[in-house]
Amino acid sequence: MSLPEFRPSILACSVRVALGLAFCAAPLALHAGSPRVSSVYPGGGQRGTEAEFTLSGGNLKDLRTLLFDDKQIEVISCTPAGGGSKIKVKIAADAALGEHRFRAITESGVSDLRLFFVTPFPMVEERKKTKETLLEPQPVELGTTVYGHTPGDDQDRYSVELKKGQRLTAVVVGAHLQTAGLYDSALSITTADGNKLIESDDTAFGRQDPVASIVAPEDGKYIVTVRDSTNTGDGECQYFLHIGSFAQPLAVYPPGGPAGEEIEVKLLGDATGELKQKVKLPAKPDDDFQVYGNIDGPAPLPNAFRVSNFPNVLESEPNNDVEHATSGPDTLPAAFNGVISEKGDLDFFRFTAKKGQAYDLTVYARQLRSPLDSVLSLHNEKGAKMASNDDEGQPDSHLRWNCPTDGHYYISVGDQLNRGGSTYTYRVEVTPVEPKIVSYLPEITQNQNQDRRAIVVPKGNRFAQLIKTKRVDFGGDLSIDPVGLPAGIKVDKGDLDKSVDTIVMVFEAAADAAPAQTLINLTAKPLEAAKDATPLKTGVEHMVDVLENANNKSYYTVLEDKLPVSVAEAIPAKLSLVPFKAPILQNGQMNIKVHLDREGDFKGPVTITFLYVPPGIGSSGVAVIKEGETEGMLPISCNDKAALKKWKICVVGNADFGKGNTWFSTGLSDLEVAPAIMGGQIQRTFVDQSDSTTVTVALNTLQPFDGKAKIELMGLPPGCTSEVKEVTKDDKEVKFDVKASEKAMVGQHKQLFCSFKLVKDGEEMTSTFAMGGVLRVDKGAVAKNTAAPATK
Repeated sequence: MSLPEFRPSILACSVRVALGLAFCAAPLALHAGSPRVSSVYPGGGQRGTEAEFTLSGGNLKDLRTLLFDDKQIEVISCTPAGGGSKIKVKIAADAALGEHRFRAITESGVSDLRLFFVTPFPMVEERKKTKETLLEPQPVELGTTVYGHTPGDDQDRYSVELKKGQRLTAVVVGAHLQTAGLYDSALSITTADGNKLIESDDTAFGRQDPVASIVAPEDGKYIVTVRDSTNTGDGECQYFLHIGSFAQPLAVYPPGGPAGEEIEVKLLGDATGELKQKVKLPAKPDDDFQVYGNIDGPAPLPNAFRVSNFPNVLESEPNNDVEHATSGPDTLPAAFNGVISEKGDLDFFRFTAKKGQAYDLTVYARQLRSPLDSVLSLHNEKGAKMASNDDEGQPDSHLRWNCPTDGHYYISVGDQLNRGGSTYTYRVEVTPVEPKIVSYLPEITQNQNQDRRAIVVPKGNRFAQLIKTKRVDFGGDLSIDPVGLPAGIKVDKGDLDKSVDTIVMVFEAAADAAPAQTLINLTAKPLEAAKDATPLKTGVEHMVDVLENANNKSYYTVLEDKLPVSVAEAIPAKLSLVPFKAPILQNGQMNIKVHLDREGDFKGPVTITFLYVPPGIGSSGVAVIKEGETEGMLPISCNDKAALKKWKICVVGNADFGKGNTWFSTGLSDLEVAPAIMGGQIQRTFVDQSDSTTVTVALNTLQPFDGKAKIELMGLPPGCTSEVKEVTKDDKEVKFDVKASEKAMVGQHKQLFCSFKLVKDGEEMTSTFAMGGVLRVDKGAVAKNTAAPATK
């Protein structure tokens, strides 16, 4: 998995995909069959134990298992219970603390991604409130995780015994246990007589959840209270509350380090002040590495940490201007680390760059749960500002820069609102630009970030999925390949043309494929790589909005590096494309025929549509293969700018086989775009009502053809008619006899054009040409036909 990103409400914008290729997102009942997880209670378990929890949601009756993003949590059983399922899992003794991700796998689908939290402590549920206990706090031991709900104005209070000078830390996980809306929890610690020692609402580290830490001023009982911050909690309002004497760092400094080294880090944000701990870093760069605080016991939540293959530069105060800038190494890449420690603080670093080299200057702050809203600026050797950036599609800053000349340059880092504090840590990585391709499943439904963003293949059938790519400093053709598919699944795909960023892959499962679920990678390979080209970095960067509010704004987004795949149960329907015998012409039209094989007693309707159509191709949307029928048709059109080549296309269908809508597809077929065969010009002319005239069309045969083609004059005004004509490739013009009735619409009509139809191998090819022809219809008196300049 990749590092999560937290997006506060005022900055929250889930990435909405605008596909490079046109695709059909028709107003169907698209996702009625998709399994949904609405509740996981409790939302976690203690590591090294077997834990049970209840899973609730929609379309989960045929639940098979859960697919976790790692192997540290093993599913033992899934048992129906009431309206949901009772899940038993085994959590490894060395399982990572904090967040784990999973999806529910049913016999027919894959659910949205949800979170499960692993705690180091025994778990205790909130006690049921009675009249006798309503005002009495629930006693718990230090080193306990309590869980419960605080809907509305409910408040849960827990008491612990402390000695003078002993630390008490309370950590809430709340917002991330919800599936809709925002549970904005608040936390307070008071003495037994109600004296408030600390209160916490939102924290950058907790990503909307609070953390509080105190040092006991005297021996005695202390009360930890959790509630909704507005006292109007809506929905489930579930929480995990970790209570203990452990130190929970809110930040780690430096927030990154060189691979393979053991470094000493500062743990920041504890009530006792700055703490230190040594950390052994992995031998290779790791974007997912986490530091686990272990002062007076394990911290229940880790701190994100960057592991890179280049050196660290730590700020040396004072470094608030160019003259006092902290110097970096003579060569790049390098990482510059610091803390905006007070209001108005500004940190400067000096580095050396080479002429002609392109560099990425990337800030890591919010991505590492720092409260810093960074502003990054680049300065020349004299200190003059050359460029600046606040946000780059996220709260962290980024600059892409081409060095104009060898020399020394400076970067400066500050906070957008001039804030600062001991936990306002940051890291700026200055690295040469490297070519990179990342792939992901694009959003299919607006404001439904997780809909159909999994690969679910019915046994003996096919499932089509759009794969979208983002190119960084690479513009060639690519081959995109899935890695790690389950046994029994094969994939059909085309190559990714350099003119587009999206392809469709069709996954097909054998009839005897075993039920399976896994996570796969996607790798990219240039079709024509230069011998001295920089190696291309590839992989998956799949952004998922885990928590959205009522306005479809993302409060919490995770970036996954794998994609979910499941082999689902067989369905009694299969789609195929009727083979194309002829290409589609530029400025032409074609009907795509779809055949449906029905099995057993399935007679229901099947809705069909294109998952995507290539650039320059248009589709009318959806069609329905009616109940009991076996064939449907989808018309497409082609403009004059469509690329002259073969494109891979397929059609997807959905039907209800008793468990809600299930998606499946045809295989891929080659759709060839060919140049228009006929062009021409319509000569302007006139006609009276109740009279006739001749419309002459000058023909220009663009491509030779055999036999005869049909030409029809289109766009005539109401009350005017003409006959269809036949032409050969040698004809230079065609004349239409146009008759105007006594009620023909009077006026100048500029919408005339011609339709061209040619049968090839038993299939009709059509196109239009000579657009914008003019016919004037006069009222009453006889008008002489007067030739005028032709129109194209």
